[in-house]
Amino acid sequence: MSLEKTVIDNIKRIRKEKGITQEQLAEACNTATSYIGLMEIYKNVPKLSTIERIAEALDVEPQILFQSNKANPELDKKISKIKNDVMSSLEKELLRSLKENI
Repeated sequence: MSLEKTVIDNIKRIRKEKGITQEQLAEACNTATSYIGLMEIYKNVPKLSTIERIAEALDVEPQILFQSNKANPELDKKISKIKNDVMSSLEKELLRSLKENI
């Protein structure tokens, strides 16, 4: 995966996780909404100065935007365990509910 794609993917992911619209991010970075939109479909590649402004607007350290998803295997393990626990709990609840309705 290219570094450009990693940075853009992280920007988009973090923006969505924080519930920030493209328009809000653009305003916070003093850039056009269309710039953010085109960036998120890989038509614009942000300069380092823009990445710094975006990181500040997203309230993250700039280096976070350069990390691939596999940069933190411990976090991946924790997330995987949580997903498995949630799915197991949901399956048990579903089975319990089905048994009650039979």
